[in-house]
Amino acid sequence: NPEGVWDLANGTKVPMIGSVHVTEGIRPGVISFALGYGHWAYGATDIAIDGQVVKGDERRRATGLGGVAGIHANAAMRVDPYLKNTCLVDVYGGSAVFYDTKVKVIKV
Repeated sequence: NPEGVWDLANGTKVPMIGSVHVTEGIRPGVISFALGYGHWAYGATDIAIDGQVVKGDERRRATGLGGVAGIHANAAMRVDPYLKNTCLVDVYGGSAVFYDTKVKVIKV
């Protein structure tokens, strides 16, 4: 995702914007994020079901959508070349492969 924007395919595009904290506990050239700290789904945004709009809860939103709950880095993950619509996955454990994604951090 070179643009740093996640298209949620519902008319909403979410920029990957969040706070950065530099610490000596992480090797230079490496970034880390708290997994699941901020959502764009799971009740965070409005959704239409059978023509009825279910309102989202702002407290669940990731910062890129205007809330206060943090950022979720799924949009930055390397896409699985076979599955195409999800991040690269560990074939044995089925978990997301976070260690194979390169990112570029830009001050905004």
